[in-house]
Amino acid sequence: MKQLLALSLILSVCFASDIFYSAVVKPVYLEETSNAADGRLLPTNAIKVLETNGNRIKFAIEGYQNPAVSNVVYFSDSQRIIALAFAKTKAPKFKTIKKGENGRWNKVEVIAYTDGGDLTKNLDELYAKSKSLYAQNCSICHSLHKENEFQANQWPALFKSMLSRTPIDKKDEWLVVQYLQKHAQNMQKETK
Repeated sequence: MKQLLALSLILSVCFASDIFYSAVVKPVYLEETSNAADGRLLPTNAIKVLETNGNRIKFAIEGYQNPAVSNVVYFSDSQRIIALAFAKTKAPKFKTIKKGENGRWNKVEVIAYTDGGDLTKNLDELYAKSKSLYAQNCSICHSLHKENEFQANQWPALFKSMLSRTPIDKKDEWLVVQYLQKHAQNMQKETK
């Protein structure tokens, strides 16, 4: 029992206030002890780990909130790159960091919980895996489109329209979509 408590304390110290990136689509909970997911965290999005309790991680995520879509945190202002999406029936508490003006979206923060595992500190490794999946699978039928050939908001529909003709595993779909969106024509300055 003492060893388990010591390990939990060590993990809490190691994870606290560190930035991690999700490697997969992860369930998100509004309550620490909930077993029913309230939303999903998409891959390659940064979370700040606030504390850990066993396998449950309390985290904060910053992003943008479109006034017309109150249950989603977006990666970028005015781009539909989903970082975290809650069910429409849930009411997460968003903290406004900066009020959007002149059509800009609010910069927000939300605190939630997720399960441990499938988190990494190395975003470059996630992007390398995504790039490899994209290059190996999306050039089977046609020449490979450059990541910056399309706008961020165009990539999801374009990618999903051809996905059924590739052997990309379902668990990696969002990883590739996030990579393409974050390396799109209009996102170059934001991902560097």
